[in-house]
Amino acid sequence: MEASLGINAFDHYTVRCADLQAAWRFYEQALGLTVVARPGMRSPAAIVSIGEVQVVHLFQATAEQDAVFARLAPTDDETAYWRTGRLHHVGFWATDFRAMKARFEANGVPYKEQTLPDKHQLVVKDPDQIEIEFNFPLAELNG
Repeated sequence: MEASLGINAFDHYTVRCADLQAAWRFYEQALGLTVVARPGMRSPAAIVSIGEVQVVHLFQATAEQDAVFARLAPTDDETAYWRTGRLHHVGFWATDFRAMKARFEANGVPYKEQTLPDKHQLVVKDPDQIEIEFNFPLAELNG
C-alpha cells in the first residue's frame, strides 16, 4: 500500500446552515462539542471543536449565496452523470455510548442505533440534515 503522501489528519467539514443558531445549539448541546464564534467572515459563522481540533465550520446561508447556488444548480440530466453524489455522512469514533444516548434523549435528538461486526453506532442528523455517525468500540456493549 502506498504512503499517504503527507496527508496526516482530518481537518473539518463545512456546513452552510439554514439556521446558524439551531446548528450551534445542536453541536454544542446535543453533541457536547465546543462551539465558538468565527469573526471576520462575510456572514455569521462558528467553529466546532473536539478539544483543540476544529472539526466543523458553520456559516449562515444568505440570500446572495442562494442566488449563486441557484445559478450553478445543474439540471436533472446533468446530475445523472455525476459520480460523486452529495455528502452522505460524517463519522467519528467516540466513547461512552450510554452517555451519548442520554444526551441525545435529553436534547430531543432522534437517533438510530445499530451494531455492526466491528463497532456499535449511534446515528443522528444535524439541523441541516447532515448524517453524523458515532462509532463505539464493541467492548462498550458489555461494559
